[in-house]
Amino acid sequence: MEPAQLALLGRRALELLLLPPALPLWPIALGVALARRRPRAGTALAVLGLAAALVLSSQAAGQWLIGRIERDAGPALDEKALRALVAGADAPRAIVVLGGGMRSDVRERPDQAWPNSRTTERLVHGAWVARITGLPVLVSGGTPPGGEASEAALMKRMLERRLATPVRWVEDGSLDTAGNARDAAALLLPEGRRRILLVTHAYHMPRARAAFERAGFAPVPVPHGFLGSPPSYGMLSWLPSADGVTINWLAAHEALGGLWYRLAGR
Repeated sequence: MEPAQLALLGRRALELLLLPPALPLWPIALGVALARRRPRAGTALAVLGLAAALVLSSQAAGQWLIGRIERDAGPALDEKALRALVAGADAPRAIVVLGGGMRSDVRERPDQAWPNSRTTERLVHGAWVARITGLPVLVSGGTPPGGEASEAALMKRMLERRLATPVRWVEDGSLDTAGNARDAAALLLPEGRRRILLVTHAYHMPRARAAFERAGFAPVPVPHGFLGSPPSYGMLSWLPSADGVTINWLAAHEALGGLWYRLAGR
């Protein structure tokens, strides 16, 4: 296994320990352990952890948290806005679509992996942007630990076979957003393609945009899939749900990832 893949596994292990739904379990466990010696403090800590677990499993909290992140994603661009961009004096010269993961199912297609739902959403949006603008497409994503094909190769296959969208560049050596930006720069900047249309989910866009700017690009955000608006604060939205867990995890993942990138200068 390559060093980059080992580093990715390490980050994934930390995420399991530090992000919801595991995060609030720590004060619960500590409170239970403390309750024998200090019943009041232990009980209070356990109750606090339980309350945090319930809140961080609700859709209302997740929408509020991820909405704070999506404020920096930029506006959604419609067809008119995209056509105006490519007709302007400083028009973008490429589209970069970022991967969001892959999946495989030995029962369905034992010989092939496919982009997961997040990556598929980005590909569909990227294909739409490409049809409107006519710009060439770069797909970005490396080979995860244990994988046989790169994410970028799977993205290219889906774009060309399922979405009738040609792919000019395949960046298949990176395993995170900072690596996506760095390796895409090696392909595009020598050709003078500094201004690009960057396609990814709205919650991922602030971190992705910052990484591409640090790599030397002038990215134009083309966010999609806004999860934080319009927020729903009805009674049912405060109950734990699978959607709530997912949105809270995404919000915490982006917040932690953005902090790490700033501290590491990535």
